[in-house]
Amino acid sequence: MPRAMLVVAHPDDEVVALGARLGRFSSALFVHVTDGAPKNGQDSRAHGFATVEQYRNAREQELAQALMLAGVEDAGHVRLEIPDQEASFQLPHLTGQIERLLLDHRPEVVFTHPYEGGHPDHDACAFAVHHAIALLRMRGEAASMIVEGAFYHLRPSGVETGCFLPCPQETVEAAYLLSDTERLQKSALLACFATQQQTLSGFPLDFERFRIAPDYDFLQPPNGGSVLYDHFPWGVRSAQFCAMAREALEIPCR
Repeated sequence: MPRAMLVVAHPDDEVVALGARLGRFSSALFVHVTDGAPKNGQDSRAHGFATVEQYRNAREQELAQALMLAGVEDAGHVRLEIPDQEASFQLPHLTGQIERLLLDHRPEVVFTHPYEGGHPDHDACAFAVHHAIALLRMRGEAASMIVEGAFYHLRPSGVETGCFLPCPQETVEAAYLLSDTERLQKSALLACFATQQQTLSGFPLDFERFRIAPDYDFLQPPNGGSVLYDHFPWGVRSAQFCAMAREALEIPCR
């Protein structure tokens, strides 16, 4: 295994992306950008919790259970504790934190989200990883390879999960068919996230897909402007995200 760092938005994203092979990442650094609990309390109440803190604690316990089941409970783990749905509002700060972690741990590969307009926190992770690595390259530092896991995005037929949007750039993509044992293992890991079963039930269990990340234009909405979170009250719209990305990119390099 190469030295690896996983930068994901929410507890459970690591299992969605690579649950079938999570046990191989015992020496990796897991970075969870948000706490999984929106501050407005809607998700907390919808899942039967009286407070946001109770919901946040439940999601943390679910993650701990999944990491233990996968055998990676002793792996490095950093929680950046940004409230769910608010990572987009902290792009400069988030980029700086990712940059410091890259310098401290020197991973050869970083696993993260594609820029596909599925969830604003996913897009914020993609931006921060790409921008942090670009800043390191500008200073002559060794650059990690960025590998994306497949999550979800909007298509004319509805929400599509477990695969990537078409990419105009040439890049390397791999689709890995899961064995019966791996499907059972991934299913067991997903079951650890009791609060998220409605969402997680929409992801496939027969394969996992990865690709080397293409270069993205974060100043333009992804998916030709067909952005899933433009249709939901998830804290930000795509035009606002792109404006905040522009501001973050204009901050002078240290």
